[in-house]
Amino acid sequence: MLAMIRRALHHGLVATRIPPLAHRLLPRQRVTILMYHAVLSSPLAVPDWCFLDERLFRLQLEYVARHFEVVPLSEAVRRLRQRTVRRPTAVLTFDDGFQSVHDVALPVLKRMGLPATVFVVTGLVGTDGTPWFCRLNRALAGATRRSLEWREETFALDSGPARAQAGAVLQARLKELPHPMLLHELAALVGALGDDPQRPIGPGSPYRVLGPRELKALTAGGLFEVGAHTESHAILSLLPPAEREREVVESVHAVTRLTHRTCRLFAYPNGRASDYDREVRRTLGELGVEAAVTSVAGANVPTTPRLELRRHGVGADTEMAEFQLMVHHALPGRWGGRSGMA
Repeated sequence: MLAMIRRALHHGLVATRIPPLAHRLLPRQRVTILMYHAVLSSPLAVPDWCFLDERLFRLQLEYVARHFEVVPLSEAVRRLRQRTVRRPTAVLTFDDGFQSVHDVALPVLKRMGLPATVFVVTGLVGTDGTPWFCRLNRALAGATRRSLEWREETFALDSGPARAQAGAVLQARLKELPHPMLLHELAALVGALGDDPQRPIGPGSPYRVLGPRELKALTAGGLFEVGAHTESHAILSLLPPAEREREVVESVHAVTRLTHRTCRLFAYPNGRASDYDREVRRTLGELGVEAAVTSVAGANVPTTPRLELRRHGVGADTEMAEFQLMVHHALPGRWGGRSGMA
């Protein structure tokens, strides 16, 4: 009932056309940064917040192109620093570096002439691996059992929505664990669901990650910037200090090697304020990183710390009315929309 009331309020406010009008007529030094992950032309068997339908993606970009000037992240940071944001300004970002950014999102962006930034998990680039939550989703999709028991909880698997709910809750539980323990528990879960946790992610899979060739193609046309997203997609605050630093340093250096351009951009895995700390920011500063993005929702203004930029997460359940209000900062943003990792 509350969800229905909320949707009705969203649609009612959008119908007034006040949010875009106010954004345009009351110019302030604000930049909207949007966070995407994968964009798919065919839906997953078990829905996951990170995997957005291509049709909805196109509709969202058409709206953004009508109401915003879309600029690269580095340009947005420069304008904020110099206080030269003159009109509604937006930035498009993609986390994790999925192959679909090249195969599905890039053609849409090219047609519309919109720049973007992709943050890659450098330890996965050019491999048959994938972010951990994708292995869980694939195992849930292929499971033949009707329920699953894990840590004294029972998860129903007797329908698509039940499996999606199980995936969201399991991701929330797993991300609380230090990365080595997370991977250990993940392997046990995937095995219990009847899948091999080491089974390669082949070409054509929605979980496939970009390779060096695709990264080169993304940057060749000048539309894409590339940033680092750690080596393994581990939540940094749950790692020992030395491992935390290694994840950051090696990923930044790897992006420089892969792109032949100095890496100046970074995205924190998961991206909540509790998922990184002052030492991580210090390391980024020493590496010459000029901007780092979080998953904390909100507008960016000249006083927003450059290594703690805010983003609005856009996922599979982000309705168009909600999206329109969100990009104009007309309603409180929400981190993610799911319990998994960004």
